[in-house]
This record gives sequence, structure tokens and C-alpha cells, in this order.
Amino acid sequence: MNQCQAEQMFIDYFRQLGGGFTADSFASLGVKAQLRYYNKGEHLIEQGIAAPQLYFLTTGLVRYVSVSPAGKSFTQSFAQAPSLAGSTRAMVGQTPALFTIEVLEPVICLVFNWAEFFSRMKSQPGFLESYCALLETLFIGKEERESSFVQLSAEQRYLQFIDQYPHLLPRIPLQFIASYIGVTPVALSRVRRRLQLSEPG
Repeated sequence: MNQCQAEQMFIDYFRQLGGGFTADSFASLGVKAQLRYYNKGEHLIEQGIAAPQLYFLTTGLVRYVSVSPAGKSFTQSFAQAPSLAGSTRAMVGQTPALFTIEVLEPVICLVFNWAEFFSRMKSQPGFLESYCALLETLFIGKEERESSFVQLSAEQRYLQFIDQYPHLLPRIPLQFIASYIGVTPVALSRVRRRLQLSEPG
């Protein structure tokens, strides 16, 4: 993956979001981006550290994870390429990130300075509509996830995860899935055993 290929993926990504984004080339956007590589286990951003960058993932898989004062990790979400990654709060408010973005599979990404990116991109035809469509999707997912912790059992949340992200199941360690659905790894193992026992045959 080279810079030109990554930039074309960025153009295609925003076109697919809808909203009339019409840029014909990355150069026409007037924004600067660095192509970076991250290995498994590295961090795009770190909890408690300023994070003014926006990342566009062209390859790879990451997880958003926050750590409590007691040292317990909570998996907030996962993101796989092609997608945007970063902390909106940290970018917009120029504040430390509330979570870490950990690389689960090697990442190749374009990195933008958010302030410069948004200043230039907001004047691009269709960009704000496309960006709003993306935010709507993220907010709906956030609402549904929060509701699942109130309305669904651990088993139902696991089944929901399988239904929504079947392609991620073999790629994510079970302890991260357990953290994501709000149970311990031991509890998730029990859920998985019950589901296997309930299968016909």
C-alpha cells in the first residue's frame, strides 16, 4: 500500500458514505496526510495523552480500550479498515484522550491533523453531508450498544456480537470480546459452552 493508493481509498470511502462528496483527486482537497505503519500491539493514540490526529485506516483492525484507575481494561469498540479512527473529544476540544486505540492487526493509515483537516474539508462539496451520515451511523450504534447492556443478557449480547460482526469473531481474542460485552472471560466461556450444548446434534 503506497501513499497514492491510500489516498484513493480515502476518496472512495467518503464517496460511499453518500451525501454528494465529489472530489476527483486527493490533491484537490488541499489537505496533507502522512502515511504511517503500525504493528500489532502498538497504539495510535494513548489514554491521557493529547490526540489531535485523525486516522484513516486502509488496512488493519484496532480496538478502543479504556483503563480504570484500578487498572481494569474495558473494550469500548472495534474498528477495521477502511474506516476513520480517533477521539472526537480530543481532536475538537484539544484535550487528552479518554481511551487508547490499540492495534490488533497491522495497520497502514493516513494521519491528518484534525484542525487543518476539518478547516479545509468543510468547504469541499458534499463533505459535511457525508461526515454527518458517518456520525449518524456511529451515534445509532452507540445508542444500540448502550441499550443492549440494559435490555439484553450476556448471552444475548454475545449472540448480537456474532450477528453484527461474524467476520471479526475469529480475529479478536476472546478476552477482548468478553470485555466488549461486559463479562469476564470465564463468564464468556460458560456462555459459549451453553450455546454449544443447545445446538442440535
